[in-house]
Amino acid sequence: MVAWERLGLEVTPSFGESQLVIAVVFAVIAVLLVGVFVTVAVATRREVPWERVRPVAYLIRRGWLALLALLLGGAVGVSLFLLPYSKGAEATATVKVTGGQFYWSMTPKRVPAGSRVLFEVTSADVNHGFGVYSPRGVLLGNVQAMPGYTNDLELTLDEPGSYLISCLEFCGVKHHEMSREFRVTGER
Repeated sequence: MVAWERLGLEVTPSFGESQLVIAVVFAVIAVLLVGVFVTVAVATRREVPWERVRPVAYLIRRGWLALLALLLGGAVGVSLFLLPYSKGAEATATVKVTGGQFYWSMTPKRVPAGSRVLFEVTSADVNHGFGVYSPRGVLLGNVQAMPGYTNDLELTLDEPGSYLISCLEFCGVKHHEMSREFRVTGER
């Protein structure tokens, strides 16, 4: 389930639309900031004694700090609900993955569609970046494969087809060849 759906929102902007929204928001912020700077520059053309300015300056500083703390706290709080990671569902399939120069070994090599897959990822030699791409070429998740340590990556794989497993961290001269297919079958 997408984070927006969890909040009851049906927002599916295309890449171009979301870029336009971001550009408009930043343009509005830039215009507002320029307006503030121009206002301050015009208002401070004459010299004002420090004793007269200090109480107002300290009041503005406290208010500014409170506003920033409120905005940052609110942004962090809202973003926690939008994270793509969920702990609600238990994994229905476990895939053990070992990376080495320059291969991926996986057991089992396929899972049924709709599975909540737990990838247990480790390395036989150096650090590797374990990346899982959907059949459409979208990066679904990644985790570090490190020697002597197992990292977990949980993904729900709903779409049947060939998923590409690729190394996302330079690991040697044949790093660019370190990829493999992983199958998600149509039966559940």
